[in-house]
Amino acid sequence: MLKSKKRGVADVARYTSGRPSASPPFGQDSSDDDVMSGVGFAAAVIVGFVIIAFLAVRFGTAGIEADLEAKARQALASSGFTEVNVEASGTSLRLSGSITTEQTQDDAYAAVAQITGVGTVSGALWPVFTGELEEIIVTGEAIDITWNGNEAIVSGSVSSTEKVAFVDQTLSSTFSNGVDVTGLSSLEGLEDETRWLGTTLSLVQRFAEALPSGRVVVDPSAELLTVVGETEDKALRDELNDLATETGATFGFAVTTGVRLLVLETLPTEEEVEELQVNLDDLIEGKVVEFEVKSYALTREGEALLDEISAALEAVPAVRVRITGHTDSQGSHEENQVLSELRAQAVLDYLVAKGADPGRFETVGLGESQPIADNNTADGRARNRRIEFTALLEER
Repeated sequence: MLKSKKRGVADVARYTSGRPSASPPFGQDSSDDDVMSGVGFAAAVIVGFVIIAFLAVRFGTAGIEADLEAKARQALASSGFTEVNVEASGTSLRLSGSITTEQTQDDAYAAVAQITGVGTVSGALWPVFTGELEEIIVTGEAIDITWNGNEAIVSGSVSSTEKVAFVDQTLSSTFSNGVDVTGLSSLEGLEDETRWLGTTLSLVQRFAEALPSGRVVVDPSAELLTVVGETEDKALRDELNDLATETGATFGFAVTTGVRLLVLETLPTEEEVEELQVNLDDLIEGKVVEFEVKSYALTREGEALLDEISAALEAVPAVRVRITGHTDSQGSHEENQVLSELRAQAVLDYLVAKGADPGRFETVGLGESQPIADNNTADGRARNRRIEFTALLEER
């Protein structure tokens, strides 16, 4: 006899390949699921819209700012502002960086303020010096050492008080009656004179041993060494002049040798002096000993004229001659005075190099003080820039 068998839920699920459905939580209705799903979707849509809108505004604004920055940089570069940076925030521009001392911050603002779309302009620009710095050169007075017997007087400028003491101590061993250095001052910023000062003082000591009186002048600004003295011994005169030339060469200075014979073997007659003066005047009539502009360097034309003058001087070697330098009025009085002296020295140096006896000459610079023509015209200034030669009559 067949028996019926009850099939449970598990059996049904097994035969239908399904699982038992879970009962909804207590108090939850299936319609609630539909409502919640709708709310979540709506929220997601709103958030997505906000994000899209934000990105659109953000990237749109960024594009506008980038465009304003590019236009501003171009406008600044066209106006010469090459070191100015631009940063845009919306329609506002902020400038930073540097400008030259010839530019102004307001000009930089104006260069970008007219760009379409620019609202406000702000920022700070710093001026930076871009020109050439002028070199400041401190020039002191030439050191002038004069002695007579056992006393010496020193004037001029050195770079420090220590150098003043050095000069005093060095020369005191030679001049037993004392060295007056009250005229020797220290000048701050003056170029150090180590390379030539000690050697020059040694030269002074040698000259003081040989000559009862004399003078040594060293001018570092002109790089010129000058010695002056008198002796009756021609060989000693030549030795001292050669020593001065060699000394100046050791530190690269030009040298004017002025040690001369105290008594000339044969005094020239008055007629010889007058004849030489006439010959010199004839040679330079309507001519000038030419130099480079604002320089004491002789031109070829100037050297050619001095060659003729040298020949005239050789014809009467016993006559002493004064060489006087003059300038026009252009430039300062002080500059012209120095230039006239240097030009007179340059003429002397040229004549000595041609074989002339340096002891027969003396040099003078008168600057612009004795014009012979109108300095308001080019022709007049050319005539005033001159070298004069004066034959001197010795006292008997």
